[in-house]
Amino acid sequence: MRYFTDFIEGEVLSRDEEGLEFSGRQDACRSAAEALVEVANDTLRVKQNAPFASDPIGLHLEAQVRNEAGTIVFRAHLTLVLDWPESVAAPS
Repeated sequence: MRYFTDFIEGEVLSRDEEGLEFSGRQDACRSAAEALVEVANDTLRVKQNAPFASDPIGLHLEAQVRNEAGTIVFRAHLTLVLDWPESVAAPS
């Protein structure tokens, strides 16, 4: 069966229009969770090189898997907040 994995970062939805074939829902969901971690890693690297890289970095991502009928069969949320309290010097 074909499953589609959409990613949401904040208010931005990246919709999967092609999908991939999986032997079952569980394999599709596992693949989406693994992809979510990869997207988080890529996003953090981009934010790290942004002009205000010394500001606290926050990240909230969601992956949702749809079946061929368009029904969402799985959601994974990943939230990461990196913060340096004032009493601790930020790493250089």
